[in-house]
Amino acid sequence: MPTKISNRSKAALAFKDGFVKGVRTGAFLLRVMIPIYAAVVILRHTPAIEFLQENLASVMGVFSLPGDAAVPIVTGIFSDEYGVVAAMRGFSFSPAAITVIAMIVLCFHTIPLEAAVGQTIGFHPAKYSLYRFSLAIATGIFAGWLAALALGGGAGYGAGDGIIGGADAPVAAMLSTPFGSFALDSWQGIFFEILSGVIFNVALSLARVIIPLMILIEFMLAYKVVDRIAPAFRWLCRVLGISNDALLPLLVGLLMGVTYGAGTLIEINKRTPLSNRDLTLIGVFLYACHGIIETTVLFAVAGANVLFVCFLRLGIAVLVTAIAARLPRFAA
Repeated sequence: MPTKISNRSKAALAFKDGFVKGVRTGAFLLRVMIPIYAAVVILRHTPAIEFLQENLASVMGVFSLPGDAAVPIVTGIFSDEYGVVAAMRGFSFSPAAITVIAMIVLCFHTIPLEAAVGQTIGFHPAKYSLYRFSLAIATGIFAGWLAALALGGGAGYGAGDGIIGGADAPVAAMLSTPFGSFALDSWQGIFFEILSGVIFNVALSLARVIIPLMILIEFMLAYKVVDRIAPAFRWLCRVLGISNDALLPLLVGLLMGVTYGAGTLIEINKRTPLSNRDLTLIGVFLYACHGIIETTVLFAVAGANVLFVCFLRLGIAVLVTAIAARLPRFAA
C-alpha cells in the first residue's frame, strides 16, 4: 500500500510539473516565434521573394531540377514544409523532382524562425544557417544525381505524374489557409494571414504538442525511463559522439522537430546542463534531420519517394554528425 501511494504521488507531481513547465516553455517559445513569423509573412509579400525566385531559377540545373523548382525552394527558406507543398501547386513536377525539392528544403527551411528558436538554447544563428545552406546544396546535388539513377529522372526533369500538379490538386486544396479568399497583397489580407498563422500554425500547434511532451518528459524522468532504455541506444550515442544525457532531446527533435527538441533541451539543461560538445552535435544532427515522421508523410503524400525522404535524410544526418564528432575544433 505505501508503495502505491508513493507511485500515485509521484505520478501526480510529474503531471503537475510537466503541465506547468509546458505552459512556461510554450510561452517562452511563443515570444520568440510570433514576431519572426509575422516578419516572414510580410517578407513573403514583398518584391524580394520574386527577385530571389527569378535569380535562383537559373541555378536549379545544378540539382537536375527545372527552373520552376526555385519557387517552392525559396518559399521554404521563409516558410515551413506545408508552405512548400502549397507552393508546388500550379506546377507539374515529377516524383523525382518532388523528391529532390523535399531533400533540399528539409535541410534548409524556416530559417528565420528556427534560427531564432535555436539561439535560445545556444545554437549560433549565422553558423548553423551557413551549415544548413551548405548541407542543402550538397544534399541537393547528391539527391539529384541519385534520383536520376533510381527514380528515372534526368537533367532538368520536371513534368510528370506527381500529385502536386495544378490549382485543383487535392493536397494543395487541403493546405489552403482559412483566410485564403483575401487578396494577400493587401495589408488586410496580410494581417489575417499573420493572425490565422499565429493561431493555427504557431500557438495551437505548439500548445497541442509542448504541454503533453513536457508531461511525458516529467514522467520519463520521474520513473527513470531514459536510464532504463539508454543501454539499448549507447551504440547510437557512441556513433554520434554524444553523451547519454543528450539522447532524449535528440530523439524528441528527430521525431517531432527543432522547436520541440529545443523545448526539451531547455528543461533538460535545468536539471543536467549539457556540454558545449553535446549541444553542438545535437544542432548538427537536428538541423540535418528533424520532425522525420510528419515531414516524410507530408512529402510522400505530395508525391516524393518515401525511402529518399526518410532513410537518405536520416543517413546523411548520422554521417555528418559522426564526422563532426571526430573534429575536435568543430565539436568542442
